[in-house]
Amino acid sequence: MLSQKLFGLRWAGLVLGCCLAGAGCKSDLNQQLLERELRYQEDQIYQLQDDLQDKCLRLDSLSGENTSLRRQLGVSDDAPVSRPRGGRPQPGSAPVSVPPSLQIPEAIRGPAAGGGGLAPPALDNIPPLPVKPSSSSAPEPTPLSLPEPADAVAIPIAPSTPAADLSSLPLPVAYDQPLAEGRPVRLVINAAATACFDDNGDGLSDGVAVTFEPRDAEEKLVPAEGSVSIALYDVAAAEAPIATWTIPSSQAVTHFRRTTRLRGMHFPLRWTGVPPTGDYVRVVVSLTGPDGTSLETDATIPSR
Repeated sequence: MLSQKLFGLRWAGLVLGCCLAGAGCKSDLNQQLLERELRYQEDQIYQLQDDLQDKCLRLDSLSGENTSLRRQLGVSDDAPVSRPRGGRPQPGSAPVSVPPSLQIPEAIRGPAAGGGGLAPPALDNIPPLPVKPSSSSAPEPTPLSLPEPADAVAIPIAPSTPAADLSSLPLPVAYDQPLAEGRPVRLVINAAATACFDDNGDGLSDGVAVTFEPRDAEEKLVPAEGSVSIALYDVAAAEAPIATWTIPSSQAVTHFRRTTRLRGMHFPLRWTGVPPTGDYVRVVVSLTGPDGTSLETDATIPSR
């Protein structure tokens, strides 16, 4: 009797253990599916954040270019844009301005004086004004001659020089013509706009934004043509670069900006491999022109 009770208890315990094991496996499977769905949604959020940042950068650059172009054209930001409506006006349809007809009252008309002109009217108790005589009857005035003093010194008068030839002078440059710009002779990295960026806020940099200015001999910002090579070195690591980028000339010329926010050539770049582990990275920029000339510069920036 006792053995039957023990057998029944063992059988009940075995059944209960199987039920608990089945419920645990099912809960683990549901938890794995939920974690997978959450990871997928997190990846989608990161991707949307990257797309939003790229769109914001493009919007800022286009807004700056639009402001610069409006300033060069002399158009203020609040000036309305006038657009003609309707078709082109036909010739002859514009109103013709007709001068008004003037009628002189008889009260101010006087006798013709010296050739049909008007004469001032006669006023009561006021003598008439003198009328300028005609040129034929007026005597020519006699020039005055002053006596020269005895001790007067004769001052020699230089002969008249012919008028200068103005055709050889340079003509002024029109305002609607662009000024001639020099060719770049050196590169300068913009330290304020060159930095590593962190998109997801995990404390590790996701890429680097590099901005450098091509300058001429007068230290003015000028556009530059040519391919761009950018290499990054971890200051705390080996001498080999941790990341390199090569941008062809056809793409590099589109990254030139001359606005109030960005000046020079701006390149937002993402890491192609493992991000830097040190606190500082060294950025080396090289510009190779169409004629083969190469300009190079470098700078050290924080990696976080």
